[in-house]
Amino acid sequence: MENVIVMLVLLVSSAFAGVFNSEALAQDCGQTQQASAAATPAVKTSPSAAADEKPPADAIFYREVSWSPDGSRFAFSAMQNGKWNIYLMRTDGSGLRQLTSDPEVMNFSSSWSPDGKRIAFSASRGEKAKGDIYVMNADGSEIHQLTNDSAHDSAPAWSPDGKHIAFISDRGGKDHEVHIFVMMADGSGQTRLTSSETHDYDPQWSPDSKRIVYYAEKGDRKDQIWVMNADGSNAKLLTGGVAHNIFPSWSPDGKSIIFTTRPDGAAPGNDYHISTIKPDGSGLKQVAAQQAFLARLSPNGERIAFLTGDYPRNAIFVMNADGSGLRKITP
Repeated sequence: MENVIVMLVLLVSSAFAGVFNSEALAQDCGQTQQASAAATPAVKTSPSAAADEKPPADAIFYREVSWSPDGSRFAFSAMQNGKWNIYLMRTDGSGLRQLTSDPEVMNFSSSWSPDGKRIAFSASRGEKAKGDIYVMNADGSEIHQLTNDSAHDSAPAWSPDGKHIAFISDRGGKDHEVHIFVMMADGSGQTRLTSSETHDYDPQWSPDSKRIVYYAEKGDRKDQIWVMNADGSNAKLLTGGVAHNIFPSWSPDGKSIIFTTRPDGAAPGNDYHISTIKPDGSGLKQVAAQQAFLARLSPNGERIAFLTGDYPRNAIFVMNADGSGLRKITP
């Protein structure tokens, strides 16, 4: 299973089994989810080599990209010089601003509150420290901790109604299985939603806050997209066990789900492209041949921001929803 947050010690044998060591996130994503931008050749790197190599000082590796509710800015986390921090910038790539700066803390997985005033994120202190969920003002001030469990908590996702935050955790999971949890936006009422014998990742809310889409893996390199009610009931497989499908999220109108997929038979780490499917599992189609390993639609549905590249360097691109107008907005 290819993913983007994995303990370095388990880099090759068990992807995502050791979730939340954020520096190792880049190691795994680089080996297993290469996605080349147009006219940019993929760099093939063995897991053992990349694990031993220190990235160049000027290398930047992006973890995710999150549109602000008004569509004017991106929040994202990025690694440089072995440190992960949360940043903001305008959607044209200008106005870069670093929000976190403690050299002892790894900060990643940003998610905007629906009013645009706050950002939820994950943080851990030290390479082997557990992760927890925090929120801060959109200017980086007033950081508050929401979870404080002995397990690893990460990947927060704020519900559109502002009432809840979904996240992933290995608390209570057999053999460190990762499951989806939900809590009130103030951190209270932390409740487990999934319980299958899989690792469940990347929860994303429907626009009406009634459903959550996510993907699950069971070690067969065929991650699949699922959708469930916001209380964890009525979980339904959307992608039918076909191909390798990751990082789903909803269109603003709730009529489709965008995700990245690698066809069956493709070499591991290559050939991820952007597709959509309807919430009932019908209407699967490819959006663009452009390779990407994470894609998010803008709040008005007119543009797609996505990540492409190979560890230790990747980039954020933006294009129109029909695949035209491709533009690289980060170095």
